[in-house]
Amino acid sequence: MSQTFNLKNEPVWLKESHKRRSSRSVQIGKQSIDQLIKKGDPITYTTIAELSKEIDPEGKGIHPNTIRTNEQLYEYYKQHSKTHKQKKNSKNNTFNGSLTNENIEFHKIKPNRNIDNTRRKYLKLSKEELVQRLILAEEYIAENNTKWVTSYFESFK
Repeated sequence: MSQTFNLKNEPVWLKESHKRRSSRSVQIGKQSIDQLIKKGDPITYTTIAELSKEIDPEGKGIHPNTIRTNEQLYEYYKQHSKTHKQKKNSKNNTFNGSLTNENIEFHKIKPNRNIDNTRRKYLKLSKEELVQRLILAEEYIAENNTKWVTSYFESFK
């Protein structure tokens, strides 16, 4: 036998408890956001939740999901967060970890590859990933130039 929840039978103490907890979350969340602004730290769900544990007299703090679900707190968060409005280049970003010479095989790049596909692939990468890839490519070129010059002069001996 299943029991259905009826809003008419909702206890009054439950509404009061919910209202009290909601206002506590708003108060602690706003204090956390204000302190992060003063410090100059980024305002993200995680940083707010971490700082709220320090601010909260009970030591509980608030959960990151509380920021999303509490309308007042979410509006306050959106007003002050710079990361809220940022858009990632792509949700299905192919980058997974740091780039090293081992996982980029420059020697396998073909000169007759499809440039449009390559361009699309690079547009999906973030600026940081592109810079890292460019640095690795320059290192690869410099190493191979050194090897080529060395072997060229050794061939005259």
